[in-house]
Amino acid sequence: MPRWLKVTMAAVLPLAAGALAWWICVARGLNLDTTGIIVGLVVLLPGTPLAIWAGQLDPTTGATNADLAQEHPPRPVPGVIGDVPREAKAFQPRAGLLKRVEEIYSAGRPATVCALAGARGVGKTHVAAAYARHCLDQRIPVSWLHAETIEQLHGSLDLMATELGIRSETDDATVVINKVKAWLQERREPYLVVFDNATDPDTLAPLLPSHGRTRVLITTNDHTFERLAALVPVDRFTAQEALAYLAERVGPGDAAGLLAEELDRLPLALSIAAAALVGPPPITYEAYLVRLRATSIEVVLARPRGEPYPRGVAQAITLSAGETNPAAVRLLGELSVLSSAGVGLDLLGLSIDEALAELASKSLVTFGSEGSTALVHRLVRRVIRDRAERDGTLTTLIGDAAGRLKVLVENIGDEDTWRMLPVIMAVSEQASALWGCLERFPDGDHALAELILGVRHAVASHLIYLNDGARAVPIAEAVVDGREKLLGADHPDTLEALHALAQANEYAGQPTKAIELHQRTAAQRARVLGVDHADTLRSRAGLASACTMAGRALEAMELLEQVTADQERVLNLDHPTRLATRYFQAYAHVEAGLPHKAVDLFQGLVADHKRLHGTDHPETLVIRGRLAWAYVAAMRADEAVRLYGRVLSDQERVLGADHPDTLITQHGLARAYETAGLTAEALAQFELVAERFERVLGPEQTLTRNALEDAERLRRIRNSKDET
Repeated sequence: MPRWLKVTMAAVLPLAAGALAWWICVARGLNLDTTGIIVGLVVLLPGTPLAIWAGQLDPTTGATNADLAQEHPPRPVPGVIGDVPREAKAFQPRAGLLKRVEEIYSAGRPATVCALAGARGVGKTHVAAAYARHCLDQRIPVSWLHAETIEQLHGSLDLMATELGIRSETDDATVVINKVKAWLQERREPYLVVFDNATDPDTLAPLLPSHGRTRVLITTNDHTFERLAALVPVDRFTAQEALAYLAERVGPGDAAGLLAEELDRLPLALSIAAAALVGPPPITYEAYLVRLRATSIEVVLARPRGEPYPRGVAQAITLSAGETNPAAVRLLGELSVLSSAGVGLDLLGLSIDEALAELASKSLVTFGSEGSTALVHRLVRRVIRDRAERDGTLTTLIGDAAGRLKVLVENIGDEDTWRMLPVIMAVSEQASALWGCLERFPDGDHALAELILGVRHAVASHLIYLNDGARAVPIAEAVVDGREKLLGADHPDTLEALHALAQANEYAGQPTKAIELHQRTAAQRARVLGVDHADTLRSRAGLASACTMAGRALEAMELLEQVTADQERVLNLDHPTRLATRYFQAYAHVEAGLPHKAVDLFQGLVADHKRLHGTDHPETLVIRGRLAWAYVAAMRADEAVRLYGRVLSDQERVLGADHPDTLITQHGLARAYETAGLTAEALAQFELVAERFERVLGPEQTLTRNALEDAERLRRIRNSKDET
């Protein structure tokens, strides 16, 4: 409390109490002597401690107020304390950020604290410096304090206290902090204090004024400062800002936009690149891009002499990573070899929350708009990968990430495939990114390559199970290509990938291509594994199925009779390959115009599937649906409608209304209605299933096109009847 206020209170309060006591005594009719004694006591009793209090030591400084007044006479407040960074060349105003900062300070709250938070190199310091210069233009004094380390902070505070005239030679760090905080809280005019590059909220918290008109601006890459301040996130340049910067600093160029994106529009990176572009000697954007892509990031983006940034891109990122615990650094490494589009948190497991939070607090990781995707800036990814490649740990990072994906995708059972389709597609994207990283090593780790190919093969198998050949084909092709190069064309794993590719083409509506691939696979398996091997027999059955899909049902039936005889000789009745072949055989009978025989075959399959898997197993439900399909072909429409209805209800309960198997059954029900002459019901089902197929699988999927064609066909039939 100011000394003048203490002295005033010590003088006025006893006198006021004495006057009140005199009035009371007179009102009660006491004599003069008694009144004098009472008034004297009333004045002296509170007056003595108040006088002592007015002259006692100031608890924040250890000096009396009188001493302070004598030792530190008032002096004019300096306009600037510390070094406000100069405006960078071709500085981009970033008006949106400055407007947000001004809005926070204009809200009228006392001692407002604002924090500019973002990754190293996004230009937080220059935004803060621009605001400081704005304050100076408004005649608001500024103190610029360095806060990266405790030593820097104490040094800056010593300078500030000295410049303000409130520091004595005997003051230690604690006294200086208390004096500076007290001075800031007593300010009655606006004042700006900048804590640049602060790293520890706990260190800064005791310094922050609780009242007064001081404005505090913090720059940091630690988002946990939001507990102390109103947070203003600072990100890379916008595309427009990046191009404007390069145009002003270097000049226009056709490849300027490409360079800006290659550098992730990071202000620090652009400033370093601009210095190299202008030379001497000057080089073109195109030439610099070639150099950038071919050279270690630490070399090409090292800080040039004279740049206002304190360190280069790689050094800044490495410093942040170096301040992070090993588990978080390991997670950052995995994220840096996965997709640049981001990694869903559901792919990272349950034990990464603490590590992810630490990476986010240091702005090494950001999140998508819904908070479910972890993102790592392109340059951070490159720095981490380059360092890992140099120290020999890059393949370990790739292996760890691939192992995580393998466990995830292989633990998805058939009954969960549709529900987990978003996860499966996310795994596919991440595995593709890992394969791209591994291709940097011409003679890379074969076991690691096969691990990644195994993940991609599992993805393709899930999509084939869902009849989604359109999405399965390119993935299966990549697996075949990779395994042929890695293992050779005759390796059993390569042949399994080739079989999957044939199936994918069959479900993608490319039966001719499927026939070619099945023929090739069957021939190679017969030569490598033997004619009686289960995989060889499976390929021969697959060939027959593709022939059926290609409209060659009679040819398929001949092939199936041969392969069935061979399978009966070497495989037991319940072997999965025999069950699949019996399914193909029943299907071919329908396509060949023998539906009554197909009904018998499907009924036998239904009984065996119920015995082996249970009534509600997805495969059992599919076979029951196919039996209803055979009923339609055999002109037993009423039985078909009833069976389709029961299967549809069971699939909706077990698999969900949008599962492809459920939609296939609903499509079959529509055809059964049509066969039974229930045109209105049939058209309603066709239109409903077409809309669902299009929403779930996309307009180009074969099942979608078939449903749309059936709906349009029945619509035309109904319209023509209405016209007649």
